[in-house]
Amino acid sequence: MTSDQLQRYRAQLVELRDRLAETIAHMSETVRTDAKPVGEHDKLVSETPEKEFTLEQDEENIRRQVVTALERLDAGGFGLCQQCGRPIGRERLDAVPYTPYCVQCERKAEIG
Repeated sequence: MTSDQLQRYRAQLVELRDRLAETIAHMSETVRTDAKPVGEHDKLVSETPEKEFTLEQDEENIRRQVVTALERLDAGGFGLCQQCGRPIGRERLDAVPYTPYCVQCERKAEIG
C-alpha cells in the first residue's frame, strides 16, 4: 500500500473516530436527560433510554474498532487480515476502513 493510500485511510479513520465520539457524547446526554422514572410509559418504544443506550454501545464498539485500526496503521499492520495475515481487499477497506478481517475470515467468523 502506498504512502498516499495510507494517509487517505488515516484521514478517513480520524474523521470517523471524531464523528463517532461526538455522536456518542450526544447519545449519552440524551440517555441521561430523557430517562424517566419507572412507571412512566408515555414514550414510544423506539425512544426509550434503553434503545438509545443500545445504539450508543454499538457506536462505541465501532469507535473502538476505528481506534484499533489507527493503531494498526501506526504499527504497519493496516490492511492485513488479523486472522490469516493476507492483504484485505481495497474495496473492503474503502467500504469499512476499520475492518480487521478479509472477507473470507469475516465470513468464517460470522458462521462459527
